[in-house]
Formats: sequence, structure tokens, C-alpha cells
Amino acid sequence: MEIIPAVNAIDWRTVEERIKLVEPHVRWVHLDVADGTFTANMLWNNPADLKNLKTTLKLEVHLMVKNPEAVIDDWIASGAKRIIVHVEAMRDFDEIKRKCDAAKVFLMLAITPETSWTILVPYMRRHAVSFQILAVHPGVSGQQFIDDSTGSLQAPSYIESSYEKIRRIREQCSYCDIEVDGGVKIGIAKKCREAGANLFSAASAIYSQPDIAKAIEDLKKDVNST
Repeated sequence: MEIIPAVNAIDWRTVEERIKLVEPHVRWVHLDVADGTFTANMLWNNPADLKNLKTTLKLEVHLMVKNPEAVIDDWIASGAKRIIVHVEAMRDFDEIKRKCDAAKVFLMLAITPETSWTILVPYMRRHAVSFQILAVHPGVSGQQFIDDSTGSLQAPSYIESSYEKIRRIREQCSYCDIEVDGGVKIGIAKKCREAGANLFSAASAIYSQPDIAKAIEDLKKDVNST
């Protein structure tokens, strides 16, 4: 079980500041990247900035871009340890997987709320072992978990429950990493863990709190509670 703070910002200075804020408390940090093609908004998206970053944290980069094949080399060279690519945008899985494997970079495949979990199953047969369930629409921080049955937003009938997606992927792959991203907070994190997630990416639940260390610790307690 791992809590991974998610940095969603439009400029490098803010990204760097937020990395430093969580450095004493976690092993990984999640960097949202959006170039305004796959998403309606634009976020920081310059891999060259990472080359001079001094941090003890491992970096996972969430590529919310329309053509990941065009930028994957730059993000691999940036020093990222895990790169998250959306199957909705990806055209050549084998090319991306080959490049990540050669550089010893973990590849994680992500799906948006509108995409069925079943699209991920064929990739398991092609040696993909890390998956992300995005529980909000890509791009904007602060959104609510789209199908939180205990909260304010219910999933439209055409959208599968994120909890159900996690359960079904876990049934298919007992050893895979399953990350949930978007709207993760106390209570939701626990339900995602019960469904089978083991990685929990959270932005507002951490950075909007006055005590970041306590916010992270509270999320850790939530996912480990019985």
C-alpha cells in the first residue's frame, strides 16, 4: 500500500515546490502532465525541467497527452521511474513498452472514467502489469471521485464504477499494481483498497490541508484500516 502525492500545476516552480513539501513523508510523487490536446486544459509539461531536479523521491509521470509516442523518449530521459500512458491516446503499445523496458522504467496503463476495464485485459497478455484507474475526468485537480456511492457524485449509467473496475482488474491479475487516481480522500481510499487497489494518488486531499504530514499519515491509516 502506497500513498503517492499528485502534483497538478501549470508551472515548474509550483511543481518543484510541491515535490519538496512531500519529500520527507513518502517514497514516490506523481506529476500530472497535460499539453492541452488529450485534456481541455494545459499543465506543466516540460521534461527538461526534471533533469536538474534534486530530490530523494521517485517520480511517476502521468502523461495526459494525445500522442505519447512522440514524447516518450524525452520523458524516459528526464529520469522518471514510472510513466503512465493512457490507452485512449496510445497507438503503439509495443514501441512504448520496448523503450520503457530498455531504460528500466516502469510502464503503467491508464483509463479514463468513460473507458471499460476490459480494454486493459489484452495488455496483460502482453506483459503489462501496472494499471491506473482514473476516477475523474483528466486534467483538473480538485474533482470529486466520480462514482463515490457515499458522496455527492454518482456515475452516469454509461460509466462503470471505478470500484468495480478495480475489483475486476484485481480478479484478472493478483500480482499487478493497481493505482487509483482522482478524488482520493479518507473513506474513498479505504474502499479502493478493499476493491483491490494498492497505489493511491491524491492531490487535493494532501495539498489542500494545513498539515501535509498529517494528511498523508491519515490517508495511510485509512488504506490500512480494517
